[in-house]
Amino acid sequence: MRQNWLEWVVLGVSLAAIAGLVGFLVVDGLTDAGRPPKPVITLQTDAAYGVSEGWILPAMATNEGDEAAEALALRATATVDGVEEESEVTIDYLPAGTDVEFSFGFSGRPEGAVTVSIVGFRLP
Repeated sequence: MRQNWLEWVVLGVSLAAIAGLVGFLVVDGLTDAGRPPKPVITLQTDAAYGVSEGWILPAMATNEGDEAAEALALRATATVDGVEEESEVTIDYLPAGTDVEFSFGFSGRPEGAVTVSIVGFRLP
């Protein structure tokens, strides 16, 4: 039985896709440094805004490690009306190489700098 030219094209494309996928997995496996999660927090102070209940400060968490982090607990500290306030946020899952946007909340506009600390996280 003689095969159609379209069958040969589909076979060639399929083989190229499989070879590319296998090559990617091999290179990724050989170059993976196995670095633990490395959360980096960036405050977006220029995007902060007031609401009737207080002040919202958007932020972004980036995982620069090679492994995911679960239950990433963050604490922001700021001075509001002369009193030190804390705002805590927990990010359920932060995969390697990704960003997650979230917000801290305060009772009013912070005076001065806002500091963020990582309380802890779990490895999945």
